[in-house]
Amino acid sequence: MQTESTPPSTRETVERFLDRLAWGDIDGVVTLFAERVDWDVPGAVEVPWLGTRTTRSEVADYFTAHPTHVAKEEFVVERTLVDGAEAAVSGRFRSRVIRSGAAMESWFVLQLTVTAGEITRYRFYEDSLTVARAWATTAKGAAGQTQETHKGATD
Repeated sequence: MQTESTPPSTRETVERFLDRLAWGDIDGVVTLFAERVDWDVPGAVEVPWLGTRTTRSEVADYFTAHPTHVAKEEFVVERTLVDGAEAAVSGRFRSRVIRSGAAMESWFVLQLTVTAGEITRYRFYEDSLTVARAWATTAKGAAGQTQETHKGATD
């Protein structure tokens, strides 16, 4: 149990993060991050939500922009492991690229570091080739025009 002067534990912070994420409480998610953060979601540079971020404001941009590109179908947390300030969350997800309807399905591991009740480090590892291929998939737009294909995709 915490008092007003004691910050939440790593486990409490991670559980709050996952709960708020599940409820779509973006403002609540963002408040859990430190003002300066070491964030990386590695993958193809053409995929707009991947990459590094360093501030809480950039984290807010990520959580605001991501749902404009991707429709979540399933996000399942299988395990959460905590060791001091470090946490690892593993699971699986299924979602679709909104512009094309292409499916993405992958396992994931999320590594978090929590300092004084704030998330200071964030790493999200997934099958980045599956994500890049789904992003590269073309689809006919409303006007019947083919959307541009990701140039780095291979089959």
